[in-house]
Amino acid sequence: MGSLCIIGNGFDIAHGIPTMYSDFRLFIINSYPEALELRDEVVTLEDFTTIDPVEFAAEILLSAMDNASGTNWSNFEEALAYINFDKKIPKLNHKENETEQDDHRLMSQYLLYIDKLTNGFIKCSKIWDDFFRSWISSIQKRIDNKEYSSKTALDELLKEPDMQFLSFNYTKTLQTLYNVRKVIHIHNRVGQRLIWGHGMDKVEYCSLSQNYALGSSFLNDMLETFRKDTNVAIRKYRDFFRKLDYNVDRVYSYGFSYGAVDSIYIKLIIQKIAPNAVWHFTSYETRDSKALQIKKTKLRRYGFRGSFSVFEG
Repeated sequence: MGSLCIIGNGFDIAHGIPTMYSDFRLFIINSYPEALELRDEVVTLEDFTTIDPVEFAAEILLSAMDNASGTNWSNFEEALAYINFDKKIPKLNHKENETEQDDHRLMSQYLLYIDKLTNGFIKCSKIWDDFFRSWISSIQKRIDNKEYSSKTALDELLKEPDMQFLSFNYTKTLQTLYNVRKVIHIHNRVGQRLIWGHGMDKVEYCSLSQNYALGSSFLNDMLETFRKDTNVAIRKYRDFFRKLDYNVDRVYSYGFSYGAVDSIYIKLIIQKIAPNAVWHFTSYETRDSKALQIKKTKLRRYGFRGSFSVFEG
């Protein structure tokens, strides 16, 4: 018989490692202080010709984070499919008594500006990747410098010779604090291209204003660039998923939020492991019975028919 350990962001947080998305937000604010004040301000055409693309990307990122719901990474990632930039986009204001020629000229200028602004939005995805990579690298340095310690309750459990590790984290906490040799980082790890974003296959920008000039969804391409390509991850680690079988009768879940964007992996795991497997949650998770019940309900909906238990973490 064998076991699988699924590691989520709560694992790092439980070790005192600042990896909540609110910590990422603070990292952006500390790096670009003016972005917080300017995150919802309209950018004029004159400003846009001189604005630093990195500063602009920081403003947009903070706007997206501040409109995300909940406190989990999954909430933030899912919110990336529904970013609304109406506060950054100027309204098209017609003047009284303007001629049809004036109207056409105004519309032409406005659409040209919107095109420039949208191109700026689209470039944000590459810059956001740079932000995220820099943040994770700074955290890993602190882990490597032994600023955090392992948990006694986990030392023996994580040494089980037949345990496999699937991590949704980008840090190498398991390797550094627990000397785990082989960890599947499904969305890659520090030092690699990090995979993050929403899980929507098709997204369309939805303006909350009555600005008809945005009706053609200029920002669809940008929202698409923030999609987490889970199929790529499954292909990359196809050997890991292929080797999962009925011998796996224990699953240890630590700090994983079971967000919709990552459900494809959990469904695949459930299909592969023993039907009567036991799914273990940490004793810490039992303190929030409502949140724990939501996780159990999701697992049932994904097809899990085994039993649930608790382990000390």
